[in-house]
Amino acid sequence: MSLTQLRKLITTLIVLLFCNQYFAQNNEILIDLRKVDSLNNVYYGKHSKDAYSAHHKNLRESLKMQYDKGIAYAYKSLMWYHGANENSNLDSVLYYANLFESKVATFNAKDDSLLIKSIELPQYYLNKGQLLSNAFGLPEQGLESYFKVYPLIPEGNIKLSMAYNIAISEIYYHKFQYDKALEVLTPLLKDTTDIGSFTKKRLLKNISANYVQKEMPEKSHPLHKAILDLATKDNDIYEIWWTKNAMANDYFRLGDYQKAIDSALVVRKYCLDNNNWHQLLFNNTAYLSTFYHAAGDLNKAIAYRKEAIKLSSGPESKKDSYDRLAEYYTEKKQYLNAVEIYQKKDALVDSLRSNEKKALSNYIDSKIKLLKERQKSQQILFDMELLEIKNKKQELYYLSISAILASIILLLGSMLLFRKYKKGEKVIEILKSNEKKLLEEQIVLRENELEASAIALSQRLETLTVIKNELDEIKKPQIPKLDEVKLKINNLIRSASDMSIITKRIESEYPTMAAKLLEKYPNLSDTQIRYCLLTKLNLSIKETATILNVTPDTVKVARSRLKKKLGIPTEISIKQFLDQLSLD
Repeated sequence: MSLTQLRKLITTLIVLLFCNQYFAQNNEILIDLRKVDSLNNVYYGKHSKDAYSAHHKNLRESLKMQYDKGIAYAYKSLMWYHGANENSNLDSVLYYANLFESKVATFNAKDDSLLIKSIELPQYYLNKGQLLSNAFGLPEQGLESYFKVYPLIPEGNIKLSMAYNIAISEIYYHKFQYDKALEVLTPLLKDTTDIGSFTKKRLLKNISANYVQKEMPEKSHPLHKAILDLATKDNDIYEIWWTKNAMANDYFRLGDYQKAIDSALVVRKYCLDNNNWHQLLFNNTAYLSTFYHAAGDLNKAIAYRKEAIKLSSGPESKKDSYDRLAEYYTEKKQYLNAVEIYQKKDALVDSLRSNEKKALSNYIDSKIKLLKERQKSQQILFDMELLEIKNKKQELYYLSISAILASIILLLGSMLLFRKYKKGEKVIEILKSNEKKLLEEQIVLRENELEASAIALSQRLETLTVIKNELDEIKKPQIPKLDEVKLKINNLIRSASDMSIITKRIESEYPTMAAKLLEKYPNLSDTQIRYCLLTKLNLSIKETATILNVTPDTVKVARSRLKKKLGIPTEISIKQFLDQLSLD
């Protein structure tokens, strides 16, 4: 084997080794992403300790791999966890909601359309609204979140549309507007053919809840029976016992107190035997307290109400239990106990008001932060577009220079050939021709330089004006040194806005332009001549306004009047007219 063949073999082996490592790394990344997606699917919507650990693990892995979908899903899952578990925390909910929305704000609607679809924005806003309104008693903030769902509902998506309407009805429910809630919910019963059992049960539960509040057991009881049939068919154990507990309340409302107590005790036994369903046990205990009170057994009513207070996880339900317990003590003429309960209730109400103020403040802060993030994102996009435009200009400039250099080289080569075959007079003509081309190119370069100088001057003036305006906003205290600085900046702006300097430079490049204009249009003023020269430089309205220290609207009006005075047709711009004039 020759040395050359050996080198080729070694090179091939190195390339194969590198490719193998590269594909192995990529394959490992793909596997990791699948693990993250799999964990998200398993634990999303759950609020156990295992779910909490899984969500944080997903967040760490996704941040490490810069996996946007995984990051967004982890934020969304952690928001739900902190709102749905027994120790719900409003600050944590708002914190992770803000992180999620800030992350989504960085996505591009066009380029990341599949990603945006995969993170299920409508479901997120529904979940956020449910937590704010149902878990924390903030229906106004929950309603604002629901309003963001409506524009995102795909046409013909009955399931999502129904979930939105149910969420809106829950706001009415929290506002004690049960008739309005029923107006929203009742028409939905017509569209239950194509929805799943879960959504249908939720719809029936919300309708029955409003009838319960309206104390219409003749309406709520048939609905509870329908829910129980669906739950039994689905083998939904939780829903079965929750519905049986609701039916016990129906019996109570219908006047059969003993049947209500017996039914509620069956539910209570099941909950205690299985050590499960904290919220159901609270509702059941509260019901038993009410049932025994109606049956005349105050001792049991008080005992069950005390237990309900311990089981209560929400401030609203605890407040209601305090009221009921105080009433029972008053009926037993245990007034000191009643006063003590009322004091506890007042402390709870004060705490609720404090939390509402804090929640509103945090909510506003999160909105302001999200707005700033969006502004920052828009600024980055603008800077990228500006950089792209500059790169294109530079590329065009380099191409032009390369073309010029290539032309010069060709011309020089041609000159060498012409020296062999042509006489001296032809050589002189070629040199003159080259000189003319170089002169034209030099003029173009000077025009570009002058235009750049004018733009730079415009930008400096604009910066100085911004600084001046910001200094002018400082009213108090009176600082003599600050007044001196303002005066210097004003003088600097006036000196920088002096058109005589830039006019001389323009006229040095277009020595006959002003003369031609005055010759053809003797009625033109000095200001109008200046507008012509600045327009010839291809300056924008804003740049012209900055240099002349006037408003852009003034420039627009002046250009419009100038166009009429010069008699320029509407389809021809002033720049085109001046370019043609300079050629004449």
